[in-house]
Amino acid sequence: MKKFMSLALALVLTLSLAACGGKDTPPPADDQQDTPPATEKADWPKKEITIIQPWSLGGGPDVITRQIASYSDKFLGVPMIVENHTGGSGTIGMNDFLEAEDDGYTMFCCNGPLFSLTPNFIATDYSIDEVSPLVGIRITEFVVLTNAKSGITDIQGLVDYANSGHTVKYATTGGPGNDSFTMISALFATLGISSEAVPYDGGQEAINALVGGHVDVAIGSPPTYRDYVINGELNCLGTFIPEGLEVEGIGHIPSFKDQGIDIEFTGMDYFAVRSTVDPEKQQILKDFVLKVYAEPDFQKFMAEMGMAAWEADGDEILSMVEAQTAAMEKYIPMLQ
Repeated sequence: MKKFMSLALALVLTLSLAACGGKDTPPPADDQQDTPPATEKADWPKKEITIIQPWSLGGGPDVITRQIASYSDKFLGVPMIVENHTGGSGTIGMNDFLEAEDDGYTMFCCNGPLFSLTPNFIATDYSIDEVSPLVGIRITEFVVLTNAKSGITDIQGLVDYANSGHTVKYATTGGPGNDSFTMISALFATLGISSEAVPYDGGQEAINALVGGHVDVAIGSPPTYRDYVINGELNCLGTFIPEGLEVEGIGHIPSFKDQGIDIEFTGMDYFAVRSTVDPEKQQILKDFVLKVYAEPDFQKFMAEMGMAAWEADGDEILSMVEAQTAAMEKYIPMLQ
């Protein structure tokens, strides 16, 4: 019995020592790696994000960009502001954007013509390699419009007006280097129409000038002209989009190509950052925009403007810029 009790006490003592020793023993290496330490990127962004908008207040890109920015607190936990840096057919905004820190806190509302068109008319010192496209914003659906009081309801009516001795005055938001100026000028050159450009600061101002009867023609995208067409103040003559347009509340707008006029153009706007921004931060910003696009309220907002979000990725955007560059080889000589 004494021998048995001694063995039992020895066993209890051994187990107690083992338990005490376990408190000082670190867990296995695998256990330590189950929850990695938080990194700086995991907590990003930490402060306000700025979107540089190179186009004027109230135009399509500006209105859409501001709506997207309003979701920043919800999805990123930080505010997002839009700054309009206008002028130089978008080059002023581009240069300001490229001078900002490449920390991901500055985004840019970019478009294809800044690379495919503008450098042919304005001296630029930037290249497409400096800009990394994140995600598309919209397809630019340019439509040529007239004031309903003019009685010009189609392209032939515009040609007849010009052939009767009138110089067609058209509203423009820029000169050579601007996509809308280039396309409407190329259209008039193709039709043999004598025309005169009247400059305005932004797309909405150009449409307002047409509604007020100060010009004969203007070019615009759905957010600026849709309501005026619906209420009968403006007429749509056609679009440069080769397949035509379906605009809610208006219906089908025929393309100039379908009307036998050899001219077409598909523009686009997209979000970008400097190409040296950390790829993980780029992905966070892209995911944010796509989350906004999935929101029912945002989809309703876009539908009410007669548009849809363009969810193109970087490769699709760059491919489209390349196609634009090739197309401009046809139209640029018409302006020179």
